[in-house]
Amino acid sequence: MNKAFVMVGTWGSALVISLLLRQWGSSHPEPLSAPLPLVLLFIAAPALVLGLWLLVPGKGESVDLEQESL
Repeated sequence: MNKAFVMVGTWGSALVISLLLRQWGSSHPEPLSAPLPLVLLFIAAPALVLGLWLLVPGKGESVDLEQESL
């Protein structure tokens, strides 16, 4: 996939979601209350997933350095 296409798609979808949430917030002015475990999950889950992803050994070509030097 083209990197520019992925970047434009990601930023574009984030902009659309942001605009929709702003519009929804304007039509529903009462505060939104969420349970604490759900909030903590949304805050901690991305960091945990990325941390585990960094700690798990890779399975790509660059892992075996001896074969690359031949």
